[in-house]
Amino acid sequence: MKEMTAKHDFERFRTGAAKYAAYLETPEGRLRLDLAYANLQEFLPQATRSLLALDLGCGTGGIAVRLARLGLHVTLLDASVPMLDFAKRAAREAGVKERIALKHGDAAQFADLFHAESFDVIVCHNILEYVDDPCVVLRSAARALRDPSSIISILVRNQAGEVLKAAIRDGDLAAAEHNLTAEWGHESLYGGRVRLFTGEPASHAARIVTRGNCGAWRTGHVGLLAADGFPK
Repeated sequence: MKEMTAKHDFERFRTGAAKYAAYLETPEGRLRLDLAYANLQEFLPQATRSLLALDLGCGTGGIAVRLARLGLHVTLLDASVPMLDFAKRAAREAGVKERIALKHGDAAQFADLFHAESFDVIVCHNILEYVDDPCVVLRSAARALRDPSSIISILVRNQAGEVLKAAIRDGDLAAAEHNLTAEWGHESLYGGRVRLFTGEPASHAARIVTRGNCGAWRTGHVGLLAADGFPK
C-alpha cells in the first residue's frame, strides 16, 4: 500500500507541475508563498557566515529563489523533474542561478543523499503530507543541521486549516465538521488524498527534531509555521 501511495504521489507531482506553477500565479497562490516566506524570514539565522539552505520538495522553487536573493546558497530537492525544470527557470529569471543547486531525489532517501551537519536552514513545506513516514524525514533533517542556530521550517496541512477552508472559502459546514477529526483530506489541485496533521502530532514532530523542549512555534532547531489550508 505504501509503495502504491508513493508511486501515485510521484506521478501527480510529475504530471501536475504546470498546474501547480499556474496556481502560484493566482492571488491565492501568491498569498500562500508570501505568508510562508514572511514567517520563515523572521527566524532565519544571523548571517555570520555563508548560509546553506535545503528546500525539501522544492516544487517550482518559489521559496528557494527568495532565499537565494537574500544571499543564501540553496539546494533544491524534488522527485519531480518537471518541478525542478520550473525551479531552474525561476532561478535563471531571478538572476540567482549561481546560488541554486538542483538535485533530483526522494525526501524519503534523505539520509543517503546528504551528509550530517550540512545546512543552516532546511525548508520542509508541504511535503510531510505525502511521505510514508514523516518522522524518518524529520530525523534525517535534524542530523543535517549545522549547529544549534540552524532551523527547520515546517509547514503542513492540518485539520484546523481544513476546517477553516471548508467553512470560510467553500461555505460547506458539513465538510468543516468532518475535517475536525479527519485523518485525510482531499487534494483539490492534484486530486487524490493528503495526510492531515493535528496540533498534537505537529508538536510531536518538533520534539523529534529538537530531542528536547517543544514550544508553540519555534524551539531550538525547529521553526513551525502556521498550518496550511491552501492546496498544494
